[in-house]
Amino acid sequence: MRQVDVDLSFYGIPEWLVGLLFLALMVVACESGYRLGLRSRAAEKTRALVPTVSGSILALLGLLLGFSMSMSVSRYDTRRRLVLEEANAIEAAYLRMQALPSPESAELQETLRQYAANRLHVSETVNDNQKLQLGKKEDARLQNELWSRAAAVARKDPQSVPAGILLESLNEVIDLENSRWIGFVAHLPESVVYVDALMGLLAVLMVGYGFGMTGHRHALSKALLIVAIFMVMSLIVELDYPYSGVVRVSQKPLVDLQYRLAAPSGH
Repeated sequence: MRQVDVDLSFYGIPEWLVGLLFLALMVVACESGYRLGLRSRAAEKTRALVPTVSGSILALLGLLLGFSMSMSVSRYDTRRRLVLEEANAIEAAYLRMQALPSPESAELQETLRQYAANRLHVSETVNDNQKLQLGKKEDARLQNELWSRAAAVARKDPQSVPAGILLESLNEVIDLENSRWIGFVAHLPESVVYVDALMGLLAVLMVGYGFGMTGHRHALSKALLIVAIFMVMSLIVELDYPYSGVVRVSQKPLVDLQYRLAAPSGH
């Protein structure tokens, strides 16, 4: 049995706390750069080089943030696509079960309804590690039950085309559950996030240093730069962790599936 043990926040720390800490560090870095610039106002040669260095760092920061955003968006799109593919695969398997003889058909359909409901439950409780573990164990149990029953039907009639097609469908259902799990635990490398954050701090430090050398704070300009960097970094993290923040992967395909697989009245 696969053991579930995963941090459900940003590297074990709540995202809002990481965001506030990063925002505070940028304010401190900008003010520190300004004060250092005030002390260097007499250095005319240095003053001429600061805009060039600041512009280069800002350009590099933009490149890094764009690269990180692309990676986060790609992962987010993959997670969203896998939800739809899993819902479609479960429904396809359900429909193919209708071609099997009774009572095996009804039993398999009922088990698959339970599996679909549990998959939605797991998707909606990923922030609770204990419930996530229980949900994953239930997934494995239902998968084994579905496969065992379908295999038993196939053994009764090795020439049965519907049974063979059903086994292929169930195999796809199981594969997509594994793919969604990998998509859940796969995130941006920590080193990428750390480099983005350090470059953001260095950028505001150099901008503050340049303002300090001119003797003018330009509070609005510094505030806008800090807020812009903070918003982009926050969006990158939100897209990379779409289960615990404002940006979330919609589970609507699985929700709609529950209605389509609803057991007929009287069963």
